Amino acid sequence: MERQPEQRLPEAQIDDGSAASSLAIGNGSVCQQEDNSRDGTGGEYSGPELPEDIWCHIHSLMTLRDAARAACLSRTFLRSWRCHPNLILDHGILFQLRHVLASTVNHIFENHSGIGVKTLKLDFSCYHEPKAYSYLHRWLRIAVTPGTEKLVVLSASDVAFNFPCSILSDGNGITIQHLHLVDCGFHPTVSLVCMRSLTVLHFDRVAVTGDELGYLFSSCVALEQLKLRRCSKITCLEIPFELQRLSYLQVSVCHKLRMIKNEAPNICSFDFLGDRIEISLGDSLRLKNLDVLCNNVLRYACEEFPSSAPNLETLSIFSRHEVANTAMAFTPSKFLHLKYLSISIAVAYDYLSLVYFLDAAPSLETFKLCVLTGLRPADELLLEDPSQLRQMSGYCHHKLQTVKISRFCSSKSMVELVSHILENSVSLECLTLDTTDCSFRCSGDRSTRCSDLVRPWEADKAVLVIKKYIKGKVPSTVKLDVVEPCNRCHVILLDGGGWIRA
Repeated sequence: MERQPEQRLPEAQIDDGSAASSLAIGNGSVCQQEDNSRDGTGGEYSGPELPEDIWCHIHSLMTLRDAARAACLSRTFLRSWRCHPNLILDHGILFQLRHVLASTVNHIFENHSGIGVKTLKLDFSCYHEPKAYSYLHRWLRIAVTPGTEKLVVLSASDVAFNFPCSILSDGNGITIQHLHLVDCGFHPTVSLVCMRSLTVLHFDRVAVTGDELGYLFSSCVALEQLKLRRCSKITCLEIPFELQRLSYLQVSVCHKLRMIKNEAPNICSFDFLGDRIEISLGDSLRLKNLDVLCNNVLRYACEEFPSSAPNLETLSIFSRHEVANTAMAFTPSKFLHLKYLSISIAVAYDYLSLVYFLDAAPSLETFKLCVLTGLRPADELLLEDPSQLRQMSGYCHHKLQTVKISRFCSSKSMVELVSHILENSVSLECLTLDTTDCSFRCSGDRSTRCSDLVRPWEADKAVLVIKKYIKGKVPSTVKLDVVEPCNRCHVILLDGGGWIRA
């Protein structure tokens, strides 16, 4: 198929407008309209008489593609194109330009003055040809200048790209407030200049060592949020005392990480996802919110967190695996300020032992438990089961008001836990027992459908257990909400005289 000639701006605008033209022609005829105006078939739009700074501000509020189209239609916008503040080349734009990527992006950066760029985003995550990255250093050097506030660079995971840290020298990095890098190397030296305005640092699959992070931290005294995800070269993360403003820390799936040593005094929220490692929180009196996804962590959390994070107010724990026979035990330490507790467990467990956790939180108001497996419980409580339910005396949860158990099952220990809560929570207002898979539910009309149940018959067993062992224990002051499978989406079918869920 013969290649169609590219649409171009009039000759008088080629030098300054080719970048805008290249970007704007992605969807068709905007630039052609101006060509027609030059032929006498239309008039160039000049707009009302306004100060140039107002036109520049209006232009800055447009998306990059709309800004390019406006530059094709108006000489006023064409002038402001050279200092457009938001160069956001996301996946959608770059995908449309994939066949002329290098030439088009070159036009954009070469025709931009480099002055006034506040936001620069380059999403090359779907480009796997190293040739495209040969231009990236040059583009970054043109666009990253004093005044740049947000820098986002995403490269493909199978391309070896090292972020050029030298572009942050000579004052270019002094105004950057937000730095987000994905799938690249980051290797600063001790001589890296100050990034004193940086407040948000987000590294995802970035090849950086703990020492290199230390060089960066030494120049980021204003840092407020630190997110490290899948950074596999970090073995020890040391956060210095000088990061006085750091309030949020997220460390996720850094497989070689063995220790986190924090000395920053004002961290309020900490999210951790990974293997059990040594964590020293330092002076963590301000830590209010802790979110942990880790195996074999329930008992450790109950025993260690009250002393290492004594002022916690919200705690969320997600455990995919717990070693057998390591259920909770009495602990003298207390979460004196904990008001919200969420526990998600992906294995069979002695749920009654969670009473020790509830007892360790005398200020607890909300408790949520989610069972993350649809397997048949090992201690299934049958309707004709003559065994006695266990009780734990001497515990009272004075402030507990709201309890929700998701994927409630016919486990005997779960029934024991709910019975204990009903009998020992004098302030309880609402108890929700969800027997479904906690997934999408229909809105009642035929346009949507509930998510499939992994083991639908287990949900029906759970409903029967609730009716027999729990419903009669609910005080009149407590609202009981039992979430059952939807009868429209999960039809009951007869099976040899019995019934099953579809």
